[in-house]
Amino acid sequence: MSLAVISALSVGAFAQKSGNQGGKRDFNPEKMAEKRSEKLKADLKLTDQQFAAVTKLNKASVATSEAERKEMKAKHDAKKLAYKNEMKKILTPEQYKTFEEKLATNEARRKEGMRKGRGGNHGGPHHGGRPENKG
Repeated sequence: MSLAVISALSVGAFAQKSGNQGGKRDFNPEKMAEKRSEKLKADLKLTDQQFAAVTKLNKASVATSEAERKEMKAKHDAKKLAYKNEMKKILTPEQYKTFEEKLATNEARRKEGMRKGRGGNHGGPHHGGRPENKG
C-alpha cells in the first residue's frame, strides 16, 4: 500500500475527540504516531518487525503532516489578509466596519459548529443546510 493510503486509513482511526478539556485534543505527534501504530498492530496482527516499521512510518507521516498543516495555515492567513486589505481599499470606513463584524460573526459560528462536532462544510444540500441551498 502507498504511504497516502496508510496515512488516510490511520488518520481516520484517530480523528475522534479525546477526553481533554473542552474537546480539544492534546496534539503530540509522537503519541499520535504511537497510538496509530498500536491500533494497526491490534487490527492487522502485525509482527514486531512490522510494528517497528509502521511506527517509524507513522512518526514520519505525522511530522510531515504537521509541517504541511502549518504551511497551509500560513498561506491561508496571508490570502485572508490580502483580501481584507483589498476590501478596505474598496469600501468606505463604515462599510468596512460592517464587513469586519460579519467576518467575526461568521468565524464565531464556524468555530461553534466545530466545537459541536459538525466540522466545516455543513451548508450544502447534502449536509442539512438552509433550504435555499438545497437543489
